[in-house]
Amino acid sequence: MKKIVIEVLYPEYNNLYGDRGNCEYLQKKLKRAGYEVELVETSLYDEPAFVNGHVDFLLIGPCQEKHQLIEIKQMQIYKDAIKLRIENGGVILATGNAFELFGQYIENPKGEKTECLGFYPYYATQFSKLRYNDCSVGEFDGMEIVGFKNLLSHSYGENPKPFLNMKKGCGMNKDSKIEGVHDNNLFATYHTGPLLPLNPQFTDYLIKLVDENYESITLDYEKQAYESRLKELLK
Repeated sequence: MKKIVIEVLYPEYNNLYGDRGNCEYLQKKLKRAGYEVELVETSLYDEPAFVNGHVDFLLIGPCQEKHQLIEIKQMQIYKDAIKLRIENGGVILATGNAFELFGQYIENPKGEKTECLGFYPYYATQFSKLRYNDCSVGEFDGMEIVGFKNLLSHSYGENPKPFLNMKKGCGMNKDSKIEGVHDNNLFATYHTGPLLPLNPQFTDYLIKLVDENYESITLDYEKQAYESRLKELLK
């Protein structure tokens, strides 16, 4: 039985919009296919397991904006390790405003800027109090990816490695038709929902990046829920 290690960064903060479900669904699909699964939950001030150990999936979820600024400072400590993981093809799934951590900076309504990891040239600008809500459909590698957005910010600037081409809903901002980042096996997106249970075919795609011999077992109700949601969103 092959062992798969999943690490969740900062679960005490990164638990908005049901995105804890990404981890739970990934575990279910892996166990259903016969894998042994080890879950590592790394608190804010602990060293992440992927820095000096083997991790198959690194999950980073959305958080409140005040916590986002705290997380950035901690992630800066491991900037080189994160960059190395991306370059070496380690799987990373970052959802919601975790997408912004990989850009240049986040600017708040007062014009104050917080430096991010700086891997990609885009930047984020926060609104005042109103949130942007959206039900979206994007395309990746022939797959239609459904999801939701609940944002206090949009991103702007160049994005040479987008994840999704939008078929419905906004991209990085209302004027953009591209969304997220896909670099090697980094997948960062504003989509929440949670993303993986909403898109069982994309979950299978991620697992095959770790084990090309993986054979999916997707239940009928999971397929039906995805197809029904996709049809509704594309009306």
